[in-house]
Amino acid sequence: MKKILNTTILFLITIIGSLTFTSCNNFSPEKTFDVAVLNSNLLSRFGGKEISSKLESEAQVYDESQKKMIPSSYQDAFKYDISNLEIRLKSISEIPEDDDNKEMLQASKDLFSYVIAKQKEGYLPIAKMKDEKASPEQIQQAIADFDASTQTEVDAKFNKLMAVGKAYAEKHNIDAKFGI
Repeated sequence: MKKILNTTILFLITIIGSLTFTSCNNFSPEKTFDVAVLNSNLLSRFGGKEISSKLESEAQVYDESQKKMIPSSYQDAFKYDISNLEIRLKSISEIPEDDDNKEMLQASKDLFSYVIAKQKEGYLPIAKMKDEKASPEQIQQAIADFDASTQTEVDAKFNKLMAVGKAYAEKHNIDAKFGI
């Protein structure tokens, strides 16, 4: 009798532990959509508009020890922003893929990976130009060149994510507005 009771208790603990573990890692369709699609709003200004806007304001990074934003170089400010996008990409990558969400997650990871790579290749050299006091004309030319080399592809990746995200939202009755 004691052996049966111990076995039953062990079985119940295992079941409860499994349920707790899976519920902690369970991404609802809404949560999956939020992480994979809504986070892409951070990328909506990618390119020249974002670069110009950031170069017109004071460069800042978050100082963990002071718990506030502090002045920095433009390169460090852009690196800080890129690191935040890398955190978002990691959160997307942590969502378990299944047949239902795979296309949307792949499109999201593709967009974020592309933007991060292009920001490292393009934003950082432009920030360095600003830090080194390059002429406004040189900076504007670098921004125009960057846009010319990236805008078509980033738009295609963004539009693909929006299309698969919209289909996913409709399938799961998620209230989301597109094209606003």
